[in-house]
Formats: sequence, structure tokens, C-alpha cells
Amino acid sequence: MGACFRKLLSGKRYKDEPLNPKASAVVPACTSPPHNDGGAKARVQLFGDHLCPFTLRVRIALQHKGVLVDSTWLAPTDLTTCKFEGICPDGKLPVLQHGTHKLNGSTDSMLNYIEDAFSHPTLLAVGKTLLERAPPPITVMTVLQHRSILWQLDRLVQLADMLAVAKAEIRAGGSKRQGNTQMQSLWKGYGCLLELMQEHAQMEERVVFPALEVAAEGVSEAVLGDHARDLPVMNGIRADMKGVMVMEQGSTDHLEALLALALRLRTLQAYSVEHYHEEERELLPMLEGAGIGSKQQETLIGQCLTVMEASHAHLLPFLFQGLCPHEIHQYLGAMQSSSKEENSKILERVLQVMSLASEEFEGLKKVVQERVTALAAMT
Repeated sequence: MGACFRKLLSGKRYKDEPLNPKASAVVPACTSPPHNDGGAKARVQLFGDHLCPFTLRVRIALQHKGVLVDSTWLAPTDLTTCKFEGICPDGKLPVLQHGTHKLNGSTDSMLNYIEDAFSHPTLLAVGKTLLERAPPPITVMTVLQHRSILWQLDRLVQLADMLAVAKAEIRAGGSKRQGNTQMQSLWKGYGCLLELMQEHAQMEERVVFPALEVAAEGVSEAVLGDHARDLPVMNGIRADMKGVMVMEQGSTDHLEALLALALRLRTLQAYSVEHYHEEERELLPMLEGAGIGSKQQETLIGQCLTVMEASHAHLLPFLFQGLCPHEIHQYLGAMQSSSKEENSKILERVLQVMSLASEEFEGLKKVVQERVTALAAMT
């Protein structure tokens, strides 16, 4: 997760590569170095998103076992092509293929299979289960929120660039209708993003960072400073949009204001990438060492859902829009961990929210329905 944007690597294949040895919040820890026994062990195939933390967990587990791996990195768009549609027809990544065995979607199931199929060296510390080694639900929720926010932010940056081009065409005698529609989309999209980012920051400040302070007092001071830095930028962009909307279209001032707006969006994008990268590489791994038990995890997720009330109500379709289908599945699983007694109610609320979503999210509704059905069958 070093870089938080998806790279559209169309089926590009890589051999085993050395990995960053630094600890991560989303992969199993290794107590001994990877080894290779000269090819005696079976080679397996791994299909997934190069930047997906759950794909990375499976890959590192295989490398720790010394298993030769054929890795194929797929972007979500690759799954619709004839070449790859048979690999994971339900859209769940990663996919692990080993002989006649094929597993997809659940990284916990894959880690269990890897541990059973390749007995040495073990993935487990003494007295630990694979479930206990999985990333905490609070980490999963935080990382996936980062992904969605950055996806939406990138989309708005591209839209702002298109507006500047459209405005130049208006000055050359083009139609104003397209520019007006794009500006309305930018305004609406940024309004949702601003609310999501503000709730995400509040969730971190009220829930995640206090939990981190248990592991290392004062550790969240730097990222709190980032929050203080970014808030004026976020609010300033909203004010700039208001100014642009009342200007005369096609004027020199209007075009200059659009260019300035696009620049400020890119500045926020750069700040966010840097900030989220720091959290995922430096802070979130500490949650695993904070001694947080399952009951405490339930409490933390419950607090997150309370703090981010809008994000899990009318903003939920917007949040899910920035995630891949398998990531939506993982996010729903994290939401469920808030309370085992209320799992069904949480999924029911998700379906109710999605049913009220606009036509813009019609395809997304089907994806969420499929994932909810799959999770409900497992409870």
C-alpha cells in the first residue's frame, strides 16, 4: 500500500520479487526468512490487485513457505475481458490456484489452505491461530476508507481538468451546457467527498488514535498535525467552487479560477496520499501490538460506525463506489465484527440504504446484494 492509487496493470505478470522487509498492518509476520528448496514444492498461481493488502498477505505467506508463485496482477477492468473472466466470474480477488484447488475472495481461507498444503515453515507463532494473525477489522476498515477516498479524489481531479478544457472550448464558441453539467457533478461529488473525509478524520481522532496511544504514547501527534493542515485546504476548495459557479462562463477570470481549483485539488490529493501512506506503514501496524482483544475490536468498530454515521447511511453508496467488489465484501465483513448479535441487522441496514440510492449506483446495488447474501450465508 505504499502508493494508494490503483495501477491499471493489464494482466502484467511478475516473477517472485524481493519485498520491503518493513512490517505491515495487512500481512502475516514472519519469524524466519523465506527459503526455496530448489523447485521441489508445487508452483501455484496467484491472481489479484498489485496494491491490494489482502493479495499481499497471501503472496507473502507463499513466499515465507518457499513456494514458487506465478503472480498475475489484475485491475478491476481486466475481469471483464475474455482472457480473465473465467478466473473469478464473481469478481472476488485475490484468486489462488493450486492444481485442482481454486480459492477466491477470503484471504483467511487461503492462509488456512497454504498452512495445510505447505507445512514448513509455519505461518503461526506459538499459540496463535491464523484468524488471530489476520489484520484487525479496524485496520481493514481504515485502509479501505483510504482507498475509496483516494479513488473519488482522483476522479474529481480528472473532472476538474476536463472542466478547464471544456471552458476553453466555450471561449472558442462551444456549448455551455456540457460545462454546466460537469460543474454540477464536481460540486456534488466534492460535497460528498468532503463529508466523508471529515467523518473519516473524526473516526481516526476519536477511535483509532486513542487505541494507538495504548501501544505508544504520543505516536499520533504528527498525523493530527496533518489533519490540522488539510482541513483549511478542504474547506478552501469548497469556497473556490462557489466562486467559480457565480462567474461568467467563458471569461478569462473563469478559466483562471478553474485552473486554480484543479491545482488545489491536486494539492489535496498529494497531501492525502502522503498522509494515508504514513498511517498505513507507520501507525496501523501498531494496532496489532496493542493487545486489542476480540471484544475490544467489536467496541472499536461499533464506535467507528457511530462516529461515521453519515458515511454508513446516505454516503454508503459513495463510499462503496470507490472500492472493488472484493473490497466491498471485506468492508462489510469488518462492519459485521461490531457485534455478532446484530450481524443480520447491520446487513439489513446496508441493503436498505442501497435500495434508496440513485440510479447512478444501480450496478453497485447488485454487487452489494451479492456480497450481503454471501456474508449472511456464512453467519
